[in-house]
Amino acid sequence: MRLVPIVVGVLGVALVAGGLYRFAGHGGQQGMVLALAEPAPFATPPGVTYETARTGGTVLLATAGIQIPAMAAAYADAKGMTLYTYDKDDQPGKSACTSDCATLWPALAAPATATAFGDWTVVTRDDASKQWALKGKPLYTYSKDKTPGDGGGNGLDGVWHIALFKAGEGYKMPDGVALLDSSNASAQVLANEQGMPLYTFDGDPNGGKPTCVSQPCTDHWTPYVAAQLAKPIPNFTVVDRGDGVFQWAFKGKPLYTYDGDVEPGDANGNGLDGKWHTAAVFRNFMPQGIIVERNRFGASTLATSDGRVLYVRDRVVGTNTGHNLRTGSRGNPMVGKILGTKSCDAECAKTWIPLAAPGDAQPSGYWDVATRDDGTKQWVYRGFAVYSYSGDKKPGDMLGNDTYDIMAGNDPFIMADLGVKGMGAFFWHTATP
Repeated sequence: MRLVPIVVGVLGVALVAGGLYRFAGHGGQQGMVLALAEPAPFATPPGVTYETARTGGTVLLATAGIQIPAMAAAYADAKGMTLYTYDKDDQPGKSACTSDCATLWPALAAPATATAFGDWTVVTRDDASKQWALKGKPLYTYSKDKTPGDGGGNGLDGVWHIALFKAGEGYKMPDGVALLDSSNASAQVLANEQGMPLYTFDGDPNGGKPTCVSQPCTDHWTPYVAAQLAKPIPNFTVVDRGDGVFQWAFKGKPLYTYDGDVEPGDANGNGLDGKWHTAAVFRNFMPQGIIVERNRFGASTLATSDGRVLYVRDRVVGTNTGHNLRTGSRGNPMVGKILGTKSCDAECAKTWIPLAAPGDAQPSGYWDVATRDDGTKQWVYRGFAVYSYSGDKKPGDMLGNDTYDIMAGNDPFIMADLGVKGMGAFFWHTATP
């Protein structure tokens, strides 16, 4: 059974908000596609990732009755080290952190050829080197942070702050519209009050009246209504449908909701008929040839452009842990980082094929790059190394899902790397976006 695409990926025709497009990748990692419309910019430059960072203090974990470190989603460099902003950087295009400050707070280096895009600009430092800035604020690491996720610089001297990842922060939008990070659409998309994504239609002229005004189109696609007195704001305008209804438009394209979206975060209308696309403000990086598709249970999964489902290897401690893999499970990124590539050695890799990354691949967004024992590069998604399964013979097969290896209690790998004694298991499950 062939998987039904949610997002058509980087090989062949790409379908996102704005229609078909051409885009340049990160260091050659993305393909080139026919250009018909301006795509949404990338959410991060090459070498900038998302990390869960410790912000300081603790919070109560109610289910266990214990205090745990306070954590938040943050931007990080290619090594996963937390990024910071500096309050004294108050002059546009300039860094105030030089000399001894720059030793303690290394600048996030940008390539000499880097150019501004989306929320990202390039600062030229006093020594002529380049530095990435987010929403006008230069970014830094903290030299006293030792491991990914450390946030020891947060709040120092009252002027240093973790660069938190908050989709939509600082953007002016119509009442009821939010910007959500949609893994199903591989993008940060506009959404309504219920968390359902908003869509654009290629059949609507840019800046003109909507064409989806009658059945059968209106049976499934509902205009996102604007009040008659609503005023345009940057990127958003109001169009008269001609039937007494006014509709919000994003960058000239009228916005709709889709009746096939059931739960917040769904993006079931993305790519339908090749003409409907989520209204993407930023697109998340995806390696070349990797797409998001539906598996036969209706859950989203990562796959290759030729339909091979992708997997990760996770760790279950105890025999009664339980899981729900058919509807998707990401697992704990920290467990994935502990396991790394050593949970599938050279013998294992004959059956479970590592998802190869180019030699010059750079981490970006949710994707990281690992080096295997033989020196080859492998893609890592949300902390877990990614594989395909040799037992899957045709597009849509997911025969490797729920495959277990029971581990005995004194296995040195478990003891050394996980600090766990007793019965446990490794298991394979499809890679959930």
